[in-house]
Amino acid sequence: MRQTDSYWNIINRVGLGVLILVAIIGISLAFIPKVNQLNTYQQRSQELQREIDQTTAAEQQLKENQRRFVTDPDFVERIAHEVGYAHPEETIFHFPETLEKDER
Repeated sequence: MRQTDSYWNIINRVGLGVLILVAIIGISLAFIPKVNQLNTYQQRSQELQREIDQTTAAEQQLKENQRRFVTDPDFVERIAHEVGYAHPEETIFHFPETLEKDER
């Protein structure tokens, strides 16, 4: 009888160990996809924050240009020349930045 109790104790301990191991594996398998999903969301959040920062910087530049259009006549003249406008007595020459293969 004593030996039978000893076997049952061993069987119970092994069974409990296996049960705990299965529980740990099950919990791990349940949470691994959620952890991966969280990492994906965090990366996407960082990408979107970079886009927001770039858009905010571009907006600030546009506001600065808008302010300068109102207050800085030299800036207005420079921008006008860049887009092809000129004073009535001026002549603007445009030179291509790259030559075509046939023109070389």
